[in-house]
Amino acid sequence: MSSTKKKIYWIPLESEPGAMNKVIRQMGVGPSVKFSDVWCLDDEALDAVPQPVHALVFLFPEVKEINDIRHKEALDSQSKVSPNVWHMKQTIGNACGTMAIFHALGNNQKTIPIGGDLAAFFQKVNGLSPEAKAVELETDSALAEAHRIGAVAGQTEAPAPDAKVGHHYVAYSVVDGDLYEHDGGLRTPINHGPSADVLRDTVRSVRKRIAFFEGKNVEFSLIALSTTEEDD
Repeated sequence: MSSTKKKIYWIPLESEPGAMNKVIRQMGVGPSVKFSDVWCLDDEALDAVPQPVHALVFLFPEVKEINDIRHKEALDSQSKVSPNVWHMKQTIGNACGTMAIFHALGNNQKTIPIGGDLAAFFQKVNGLSPEAKAVELETDSALAEAHRIGAVAGQTEAPAPDAKVGHHYVAYSVVDGDLYEHDGGLRTPINHGPSADVLRDTVRSVRKRIAFFEGKNVEFSLIALSTTEEDD
């Protein structure tokens, strides 16, 4: 007799730095590391983003055409991914916001002090495949609770866990000198080529994504993960 595994859903995470900071505090990341909005993509305005920037999280409309482009880019990147890239498959519904957080932090474990439940998770899944990491996350009640606490702390009312959402989160980081776009829904990360400045090179990539929607009334957000002396 076969049984069908019931899909797990998490409450969708609001694209709001306060909610994301709540998540990482609950997971074990200290107050010196925080998310903040990137309000403007003009090069001069990027100087106002708290430095140093470790990674970025990008929210964009999820449409078939852009998904097809990104899946092709991931396919083309399969042979260009450093073995040091941390990648986890997404199997939990509506968890892409926190998946982006996992990828932002997972690819900066040498530069960001991480403790608590998240440090324990990273140690537990070290060396596992993206699929095996996902299995471990599905049963990690501490990280699920950290996500829930952040998801209900947004500026708007939290939707139901299985609500249909029209936007998607990805993370960007630099690993071994290349800029990667991380998405647990893709087989591999997307390698966007050499980078010496994760903020400005991510913005260049994001501009290309945004250009696809030119003339349409759609919403985007870009949020930076930085070390800062300011508390939440």
